[in-house]
Amino acid sequence: MTKNTITLELNQIHKGFKNTSGELKVLADISLTVQAGEIIALIGPSGCGKTTLLNIISGIAAPDRGTLRQSPSLRLAYVFQEPRLLPWKTVEGNIRFVQDNFLAAQEGKEVREKLLQKTGLLAYKDSYPAQLSGGMKQRLELVRALAIKPQLLLMDEPFKSLDLALKFDLQRLLLTEHEQEGFALLFTTHDPDEAVMLADRVVVLSDKPTQIHQEMVIGLTREKRTKTNPHIQENVERIIRVLLERQI
Repeated sequence: MTKNTITLELNQIHKGFKNTSGELKVLADISLTVQAGEIIALIGPSGCGKTTLLNIISGIAAPDRGTLRQSPSLRLAYVFQEPRLLPWKTVEGNIRFVQDNFLAAQEGKEVREKLLQKTGLLAYKDSYPAQLSGGMKQRLELVRALAIKPQLLLMDEPFKSLDLALKFDLQRLLLTEHEQEGFALLFTTHDPDEAVMLADRVVVLSDKPTQIHQEMVIGLTREKRTKTNPHIQENVERIIRVLLERQI
């Protein structure tokens, strides 16, 4: 896919769930376009439906109303908020399990060994998830998603509860692979700093029934995205003001 090609288009997505009081409206009239190679952060209150929206995009859930259009034969990967590693498969086995649906054997081997080397996991390729530390499991989750060479990568709060060193390591890996491979990335977060430092565009969501309250284009190259850059701080403060205005 080339730049400015639409990878994903959501049009007036609605979603609700039945509960004891009737129907809980979660998503209301969500319309969003994701361009090829674009990084978008979704930020909003806990429980507003960010995960539900990613599940609809991935096909795990269906909208009640609205349409979803993807580029033909879209290759999609999803890093869930909670680990989804297969405990009966090794590190390499977990990766091959998803690769075999998309890549030829030799290409798959080259891709996974490159990623395992980059993340320090190559020496553990025959280990099982129970033998890995929490940080190693997080690295494996990201490697497994990147190893299919996705065109669209979904990530649900991927850096939540990580120590700073591991968080920065995974973010560097993600941005390096994004620059090299050019996939679109859509991720959720509660951290305005994280959203501004990583995303090309930040989408601020309201509380339920969730709507898109505001979209912000960051408009800075990677080299200029530093904590001391006034433009970065202005955008962070702007997001915080919007969130507080919405009583999030």
